[in-house]
Amino acid sequence: MHYRQLTERALAVGMLSTKGLTPHQTMYSQLITEMARRTRRGEDQRFARYPEGLFGLARWAKPGLEGQIARHNREVRRRLHERLRSMDPTAFESLIGELLDALGFTDVIVTRRSGDGGIDVRAVLVVGDVIRTEMAVQVKRWKANVQAPVVQGVRGSLGAHDRGLIVTTGEFSPGARAEAARPNAAPVALMNGEELVALLVEHEIGVRRAPQELLELTESRDAS
Repeated sequence: MHYRQLTERALAVGMLSTKGLTPHQTMYSQLITEMARRTRRGEDQRFARYPEGLFGLARWAKPGLEGQIARHNREVRRRLHERLRSMDPTAFESLIGELLDALGFTDVIVTRRSGDGGIDVRAVLVVGDVIRTEMAVQVKRWKANVQAPVVQGVRGSLGAHDRGLIVTTGEFSPGARAEAARPNAAPVALMNGEELVALLVEHEIGVRRAPQELLELTESRDAS
């Protein structure tokens, strides 16, 4: 379907709301951005792009080289996830510090189990030389779900100007997510294993991108 048709249908059913004068171009840009982001993270595509502004659902595309690459990338992400779960705790904390550095944080310090109130990594994010956010991070190399008391413990360890972040190789229970989002409480962000793997892949930490070269036939040159 052409991106203009997609835009009209999205507007008609209320899935897209915009006050801009060029909603079609907005839709096109969002589709391209979505696909590029999933490529960087090695994630399966939701959409397939075709010539002349056409898009379709990736699951409708015929299997081929792209499908083989997608299967390969899924397997690499799975193996990376398993590697994270089996890492030495200190090495895992250092890895999270490396990721924060890649995300633009500065003054990244791994606390080396110094009894810093359960905080494993500290970092600072500065935006526009004006906004300064001090982040206190606790990492959990777990398969089990992180529960609400862990969120409460991190919140209790925060300083007056800290924001909390819990990174786990597992998941968060509904209670933990509710506690993290509790109104009028110090903010605690959550990053689960799937999100962690996606960011590591995007920033090529623990993985590397292998460029592929495809050969195509040129137009035949008949002898005159």
